[in-house]
This record gives sequence, structure tokens and C-alpha cells, in this order.
Amino acid sequence: MSNKPLPFDYVSVHDIALAFDAARQMSTAVEVCGFFLCQRGHAEVIINEHNCHISRGDVYFYTPSTYVSVTSISDDLEGIAVKCQLDFVFPLLERIANGQQIMMVREDPCVHLTEEQQQSLEQMTSMLQAHQQLLFQSSPSSGSYHVLQQLVISIAESTFYELLYYYADKRRMAAASIDGLDRVFYGFLYSLLKHCREQREVAYYAEEQCLSPRYFSSIIKKKSGRSALQWIIQMVISAASQQLLYTDKSIKEIAQYFNFPSQSFFGKYFKQYVGVGPKEFRNMKRGGKG
Repeated sequence: MSNKPLPFDYVSVHDIALAFDAARQMSTAVEVCGFFLCQRGHAEVIINEHNCHISRGDVYFYTPSTYVSVTSISDDLEGIAVKCQLDFVFPLLERIANGQQIMMVREDPCVHLTEEQQQSLEQMTSMLQAHQQLLFQSSPSSGSYHVLQQLVISIAESTFYELLYYYADKRRMAAASIDGLDRVFYGFLYSLLKHCREQREVAYYAEEQCLSPRYFSSIIKKKSGRSALQWIIQMVISAASQQLLYTDKSIKEIAQYFNFPSQSFFGKYFKQYVGVGPKEFRNMKRGGKG
């Protein structure tokens, strides 16, 4: 068994700059999401091309394939970060949210907590950290190990729901009414986030749910106003744009990263939906640099 048999990590951040590269940029993995609570100081960041000011009491939720660029950062910035595997978070979301609400968090990822809410969240994350340390120090062969493991997971789930409650209250999210069609859409978003680099065919996602491509796409259209193919294209173009803007990978490397058969094929695909080729897009957005 792993030394860290948990689908999440807790990090106390005393020098947030250590989490970024020399260019003050960071990207999250496709399979990872989480949150950052600012306890002190402030930062100006660009999150998926959206300007965001983060200061004490602000919580920033990061979703898979999020790119962050730091514009400015105070020397005294401190906070708490928790990152989770999608396989841990999505089953929790499925109980209380639908796909539209999940995407709302992705498009509007920051929320400000009251002093009381911040203190409550700090207490919960402190308890999570303490029990997590106990688990790491315990022997998997001990009789109490698996009980402690489930306790840690339960605390993490409670912390997650506490945060979602704060977010829903601030953003006035409507109560979810989940039906079978919601679950199809929800499952599609989950799979798309995980597989958009390799799979761009509607048939793949339809087959996962044992549905015909036509019926599957009609469900996605009904639940979101956009077809399954439009969702796929948006996700691929968005992720590829972030690679072009916030990494120094070559066009060829990005084409390979997204499993395109060639750089030329990637260039044509990108230009078809953006209007310019990937190299021109990068130069335009970077002000002619790179």
C-alpha cells in the first residue's frame, strides 16, 4: 500500500511562489482539482485568462487543466491548499450538483468567506491535517488503521461539502434536481475532462454510456444548449490555447500532447475553430513574443 493511501493532499502554503515555475506560471493536471484559501497577504493572478484578485478570506477553486499566471504577489502571502483526485470529488458532486453547476465553478472559481466561515474552514482543514499525519504514522497492519483511514476520508468529504455550501450560498446556486439525463451529461463532463486529450469523437463518449451517438448528443444538447461535439471542441481548443499561452512547448509537442496525427493536422483543426493557426495565436496573445 502507498505511503499516502488517500485521494487528496493537504499543503500549508507559506511561500506560494514555490508552487510556480520561474515565469510564475502553473498548470494543474487533467485528473486533479482542489482549492486554495488565502489566510494572509494578496495576489493578482490570471486564471484561465480571467483576472482575479486573491486576498485574505478568498477561496479559489481550481478545476482540471487550469492554468494560473501570477501578475503580482505579496511577500506575506500564506494560505492552505488541498488538492484532490477527480475520482474522489466527482462522486461527491454527483450527490448534490449537476453539470451546469460544475461548469459554473470552473468559470467563476473565486468566492469570499466571512471571518466566521474562514475560521470554520481553518478548523476543519487543521483537523484533516492532524488525522492525516496520524494515518501516515500508523502501520497498515494495525487494527485501527482502516478505521482511521475512513475517518480521514470522511473529514475530507465534510470539508469539501462545507466549501460547496459556502460557494452555493454566495453564488445563489439553484438546488439540483438530478434525473437520468443529468447523469448522462454529468458523466460526459467527467469523462471529457479526463480524456479530451486522446478522444475527440462523440461516439467514444456515447459508447461509454451505452447510447447511440445521435441519442447521446440530443441529451447533451437538451441539458446544456450545446451539442456533444461542441463541448468536445470547446474543451480541446481551450486546453490547447492554455498550452500555447502558458507553456513553452513547441507546436509539434502540443500536437503530440493532444494526440493529433501530425502538427499540420493540429494546425488545421485549431485554425478551423479559432480563426488563426496556433503559431499566430501564440504570437498575437504574447504580443509578438515567442
